[in-house]
Amino acid sequence: MTDTSHREPLITKEFLALNAIMFLTYCNIAVFFQFHEYLGTLPIARDSFGLLIALFALTAVLIRPVISPFLTPWNARKWIAISSFLVVVSLGLYDVADGFWSMAAVRLFHGAVHTVLATAVLSRMVGCIPRERSGQAFGLIFVIVLLPYAVIPPILEPLSTLLGGFRHVLEISALAMLLVFPLLLVMDRKSVCQSDPEGKRIGLREMVENLKDYRILIMFAVALVVWTAFTPVFYFLKGYGDKIGIQNPGWFFTLSTVTEILVRLMAAPVFDKLNKPKLMTGSLIWLALGYFALANVRGDGFFYALGLFLGLGWGIVMPLLSSLTFDLSEPRFRAMNSNFTMQMFQAGFFVGPVFGDIILIHGDYSLLYYGCGGLLVLGVVAGLVLCSTKPSEKTSR
Repeated sequence: MTDTSHREPLITKEFLALNAIMFLTYCNIAVFFQFHEYLGTLPIARDSFGLLIALFALTAVLIRPVISPFLTPWNARKWIAISSFLVVVSLGLYDVADGFWSMAAVRLFHGAVHTVLATAVLSRMVGCIPRERSGQAFGLIFVIVLLPYAVIPPILEPLSTLLGGFRHVLEISALAMLLVFPLLLVMDRKSVCQSDPEGKRIGLREMVENLKDYRILIMFAVALVVWTAFTPVFYFLKGYGDKIGIQNPGWFFTLSTVTEILVRLMAAPVFDKLNKPKLMTGSLIWLALGYFALANVRGDGFFYALGLFLGLGWGIVMPLLSSLTFDLSEPRFRAMNSNFTMQMFQAGFFVGPVFGDIILIHGDYSLLYYGCGGLLVLGVVAGLVLCSTKPSEKTSR
């Protein structure tokens, strides 16, 4: 990359439009904060709740590796439009899903079209990020991704009551997705991209070559650990809070998310000036301690304080996962590896609910969150390996 890259603007009308679409996309995940409780109102066996939650992510685990090499900044606009329409359809289908098989089918379909949408948006966005501003860019992107988690969880219960049920909340979410189409009109048909200017698709040989870099594999492993440990907090925290007498557990996510947003807004420009592997490893240690404390929390004050504590750790580590992967990747692999990092996000949203629900059936919430802390310890070990490696010259340009 040339020395002029630092003068290339990050905030453009296309970057803003893509972030708005990203916000709407992740509203479709945040709105399922109470999905575990909603399943309890349907004639569905209790031991299948974790599987039904996880099926959404399973489709991403299977589909994203297949579609990522083919979705580029040059064809992403078309697929954003197609998948957004199908997301609207999928949200409407929850109205007719009232049994295990019908709900499983809807979850698989919703997960598939959401994966195409999220992959296409990220592919288009990654192509417009100057390398020297990757930390700032991903910090801002993850602020947008987090906003739904700050706003939606605490208002879901009163909103469901006001509208007459969770299904009607999903209908409102479907209507909101229609805003994607005017946002697409703001975007240029041709993207000004920084990576892989020829726009070639990545073949199997190139994918194998990319995965020979063990640093990339370490980043994928750490991302999987982080997201697997995160999902039991997201999906099961309300039940845990109710059990220990917390008034409104949804405020935990509001506090943690606001903290994450503040961290990223203030620290995102600094990320590119620090030693990212060491910063990531330190944040993993911080999160492990937070999970161990969560397993023993009692009282509203301590509960909400842990929201702030974990929010600080998540606020640092999550954008670093994408930023560091971006930095370690060769230019032609950046869009693909960024999507593979998000693949670990989806894998975590599959593994976390499935095994978390099994732990809850046979154990309790304390055991669940001790397990999450143990996973973060494994992430610390992987981070220390990365800290001991030297930068590769082939990714420094």
